[in-house]
Amino acid sequence: MHIKMWSEGLDYAEQHPETVLIGLLITLFILSLLVAIFVLRTRNELNWYEKNVLDIAMSQPEHIRCKSLYRANTEDDLRSMQASMKKHQSTRSFYPRFTVEKSRVQMEPTDFFQIPRKAKGRSKSMFSNPQQSDLQLSLYTCQIDEASCSNDSGQASSGSLQLSLSLDAALSILTVSIKQAMDLPSKREDENTNPYLKVALDIPDEQTKSEQQTKIFTGTTSPAVQEEFYFQVPAAQIASCRLQIMVYDYDQFAVDECVGYCYLTLGRLNVSLDNKEPTVFWAEVLPYEEAGTGKGYGEILFSLSYLSSAQRLTINIFKVRNVRCRPEGSMSIRVTILSGEEKKLKRKKTGSKKCTRTVHFNEQLAFNLPRQALCDVLLEIEVIHETGTFGMNTELLARMQLPLHRCKDLWRAIIHEEKARARWHSLEEP
Repeated sequence: MHIKMWSEGLDYAEQHPETVLIGLLITLFILSLLVAIFVLRTRNELNWYEKNVLDIAMSQPEHIRCKSLYRANTEDDLRSMQASMKKHQSTRSFYPRFTVEKSRVQMEPTDFFQIPRKAKGRSKSMFSNPQQSDLQLSLYTCQIDEASCSNDSGQASSGSLQLSLSLDAALSILTVSIKQAMDLPSKREDENTNPYLKVALDIPDEQTKSEQQTKIFTGTTSPAVQEEFYFQVPAAQIASCRLQIMVYDYDQFAVDECVGYCYLTLGRLNVSLDNKEPTVFWAEVLPYEEAGTGKGYGEILFSLSYLSSAQRLTINIFKVRNVRCRPEGSMSIRVTILSGEEKKLKRKKTGSKKCTRTVHFNEQLAFNLPRQALCDVLLEIEVIHETGTFGMNTELLARMQLPLHRCKDLWRAIIHEEKARARWHSLEEP
């Protein structure tokens, strides 16, 4: 069967030789194309080293003539270089022949350039004694103003006010203008002060006193006021009038506190009669202290309220300031209800807080107390300093007693059924 097929193939080739030749050419082209694809794929799969070797083998050899570099070597390097040059003179080399001058080799670098030496100056440090010529004597002189240091009232100044006064004699109107304030007093140590001023004119033979107020300035002790106030006063009585300016500190949750004052007798001032050219001057503000204060035992801020339906007395203790105590340990407030004979009826204590200049408690203590007993009891508040383990060692720092029948804020709140505002109270010696 195979012989028959072979014979038939030969017959077909003899009858169609052109067709057989075209088929052979196509077969050779396909084989060469497959070989080329295989070679290219094999070349791409080579690593960088094999590719470089293959490129070097396929490229023509090239000879690169390099320039020689002169170096300043030592004599030993020069001898070895000359010996190597004599050894290779007979052979052909790609490097040009050159000779190195001995004078160039022996030349020192200092012959080419010179390094400038740093000028040695006298070193100045905090340990060396300064020369008198180096000191600026003008920085160490201080001009002392004796007038500003003197104080006739014997009290320390706590800020100042820039005022202007003018009187309209035809209309009998006194114009008081507050320009600005500088360094107003403040009793707050850790908070921003909110000052405002109350201006009043004390006129003789008048029972009522006209009082006006500026706006509130938040977060500053040197506000630019720029406000004017007008008072009706006869020109004949202007010399006997006294101008009163009170500085208050606004507190949203407590009664506003007076921190300074300024009293001026107009008879000692040259009040201008021209409103266009008023009398402008600076006045001192003195610290204000209420009666019974100034003993140096600190102050406490609290409020009282009484709920008649539950017959419960509540004291809200907010903070204590300026109490003398050692930084170690803690501080607490102890509240005691005393009878008229000073017998202890009830006692409660707040939590302990770290001793600082101003200690914040923000605690509420409640006592069950009949309404008829309010007029017969005393409220005793004590500031306790606690040290040792679990505050076992205690020391009494300051105290105060408040008869409830004298507490106007409490009775006003009871009558009007409203919450009493907090107020600062001075502490006394324990």
